Amino acid sequence: MPRKKKTEEQIIKEVSKLIAEETLQATDVPKKKKVKEVWPKVVKGSHLTVITHENGKTELEWDDDALTKDVQKALTDYENSVKVNTVKTTKRKKKNEA
Repeated sequence: MPRKKKTEEQIIKEVSKLIAEETLQATDVPKKKKVKEVWPKVVKGSHLTVITHENGKTELEWDDDALTKDVQKALTDYENSVKVNTVKTTKRKKKNEA
């Protein structure tokens, strides 16, 4: 069977339809994927870990060694800053001023 030739009008319609479809696809905002929540939720800090369960129950786990180190470091930093601020400075007179 011989194939029928497409008329210009049919070709224009097909091309217009393809362009419209591509335009719609380009402007579509992708849907956000639903993220399945993982339970329990765990937030780990330097010396405290907080565990939250789906039922709302919260557990706190302390790392005593890390907490002690953080407190000692904070105390040392504070003591050093106080020593720096309390050091007396004296102005020296120049020989010409004497």
